[in-house]
Amino acid sequence: MLKKNKLKVALLGITHPHTSGRVKALQRRNDIEIYGAADHSELLKPFCEALNLVERTKEDILNNPDIDIILIHSKSYEMADLSIAALEAGKAVLVEKPAGRGVADTQRIVDAVKEHNGFVQVGYCWRFAPSINVMHDVIQQGKIGKVVQIRAHAGCSHNEAATAHMRQPGDLGGAFFVIGCHLFDRVLLHFGMPKSVNARITKFKDFKGEESREDAAGAILNYDDKIVVVDFMAWDVLPWTESWDITAYGTEGIMSSRSLPSSYKLYQTGKVEGTTEGWTEWNETSFPEIWATKKTEYSPDIAEIGNPVYFDRELNAFIDSYTNGKPSQIPETQAHNISVLLAALFDSAGKNGIEVFL
Repeated sequence: MLKKNKLKVALLGITHPHTSGRVKALQRRNDIEIYGAADHSELLKPFCEALNLVERTKEDILNNPDIDIILIHSKSYEMADLSIAALEAGKAVLVEKPAGRGVADTQRIVDAVKEHNGFVQVGYCWRFAPSINVMHDVIQQGKIGKVVQIRAHAGCSHNEAATAHMRQPGDLGGAFFVIGCHLFDRVLLHFGMPKSVNARITKFKDFKGEESREDAAGAILNYDDKIVVVDFMAWDVLPWTESWDITAYGTEGIMSSRSLPSSYKLYQTGKVEGTTEGWTEWNETSFPEIWATKKTEYSPDIAEIGNPVYFDRELNAFIDSYTNGKPSQIPETQAHNISVLLAALFDSAGKNGIEVFL
């Protein structure tokens, strides 16, 4: 990939609450020029005014040969169409997760990348926590022995499960799909696709009304050599992802980690070469800037993102891969596999938890 003094970036869709966070990450770099943003939403004008962007049309952006990168932050039902249009126009794409409404949309993006030899990174920004990188290395290098059991928890906070953002027409699910997909990004990163699943995805009678699609979920992911037990709560009382935890139990140790605040705990028996017996604990920071801050004129349903760390790391990874010809760190195939896995979980839940093979 030829390097330029400045990469030109544009936005298609601005209604996702992550949009302002990613724009501010772009604006913090001196090697990026933002051409502008396009959306058919009435929120485009206040969004551009607040972030000092130029209003553009979709055609302005797609037909401009100088634009290198397009960020997709539309509603889920437009994510695949806009991503494919950008790929057809020869642009690199950073698309917000889950990259569509489900399996059909992510498959279309996979096909478009192959057809146009395109570059896509999907916006699983929490992947870039140092604690997750350390845990992945520990597991892959066998530093806690053979991992045979994993427990994983996630939740949806700020009462977002009841917002329209979690109830988009045609979406595979609600909060378990739109937010829970982050957890399954981590599961697939560490362990790959399971061979089968069993799941219960529950909407409790007389609890929260019809404004939410799921209240709680539990699932078992079956592998030939391990088992992953997942649970999810749609009404997490904590403001960041403090309750989100993945713990791997190995024959020579135990490790758990979370993304925000980024931290991990590691116990090792010391029997694996290069390790010592005992506990190691690490915290990146105890008091991070809050993840979701406040609702705004351009983000009236869900609070915009305040913590800049993950968008900066995500953008660094994107620019490094794109400009240096490296593989995408979170490619479209990962988003597709997450959609396939989630579809199997919803299928199992709809059949009273029976085993569904992938």
